[in-house]
Amino acid sequence: MLFMFVSLIFIIVSIFTFRKVRISNPYSKGFALAIVLSIVAIVCLAQNYTQSQIPEANDGIGISNQVAYSIIGDDGWSQDKFRDIFEKSTFFTLILIVAFPFVLIVESKLKKKVTWEV
Repeated sequence: MLFMFVSLIFIIVSIFTFRKVRISNPYSKGFALAIVLSIVAIVCLAQNYTQSQIPEANDGIGISNQVAYSIIGDDGWSQDKFRDIFEKSTFFTLILIVAFPFVLIVESKLKKKVTWEV
């Protein structure tokens, strides 16, 4: 939960900073930043899930990195929970990747509309 909260705040602050500095396409760049953070999360969750498949290596089941720990938390660790969170995160990342071209299209159409009206 902590990772998602910090990532969301970081993305919102980045978008406002992009707009203030007048960087072109600030929303799509913020959306791309969300995709990158989501990919980092699934890599860490995948590493945690695969590490949990070898309980002998860790003297039982545990969280293998800080990012996975900040997403999963303290409660109810199990291989099924690790897999479920990894699969949900992967699905969410795929949705972000598929939605990215639509964000670019909407942003470019809004930009053209604003420049024609000005």
